[in-house]
Amino acid sequence: MLTTHKKISPPLFKKGLSFATLSVFIGLMSVQSTAQAKNYTIEVIIFENHALKGWTEERWPDEIELPNTDNSVSLNAPQKSRLSLKKRDKQLNSVAKKVAKNYRIVFHQAWSQNSYSPKKTPTVLIENDRGGTRLLGTVKLYKTRFAHVQFDLELEKRIPSKIRKAVAENQQVDIDYLPTHWRFNLAESRKIKPGELHYIDHPLFGILVKIR
Repeated sequence: MLTTHKKISPPLFKKGLSFATLSVFIGLMSVQSTAQAKNYTIEVIIFENHALKGWTEERWPDEIELPNTDNSVSLNAPQKSRLSLKKRDKQLNSVAKKVAKNYRIVFHQAWSQNSYSPKKTPTVLIENDRGGTRLLGTVKLYKTRFAHVQFDLELEKRIPSKIRKAVAENQQVDIDYLPTHWRFNLAESRKIKPGELHYIDHPLFGILVKIR
């Protein structure tokens, strides 16, 4: 009498093994991706310069490229994003007080966020509008080999009445056609080390930024 034996179908066995292996691989990749997303706390102080000479130190363009705020994450209403954005207590209050003696603070916030590569890290929206000054722009904290911070800001300031004539002459514009406000931009990217306070300068405003 012949005895027959049922064999496991090789294709089905291989298919099951491949699926299990793939599941483990995806799980490991997910853990690795999370581990690579380093979390930082970033604190930013933006202030405007009261000195009138900044208006006429150079000729300012009458048209500038506005910051691209599309898909930016707001500090006031954080969207669901890979940043895991959370407001934090400010640790540069003493620095801000010293700055405020000679300048006007227009933005001061601290928050924690994940950092990825430049292409994968969304920008954080920066905005403020008060006292004749309007601030709008973005900041991006991203990670390559080192951490980098990238600002793209526009500051719209009211032209002081006492220097309107000087500004008109400097800009080569008839004073009757000089607008009430003027726009200035600051676009800067630099490498930043945790614990170091960095200063980004502009004749009309400036930035202090620190990460930890």
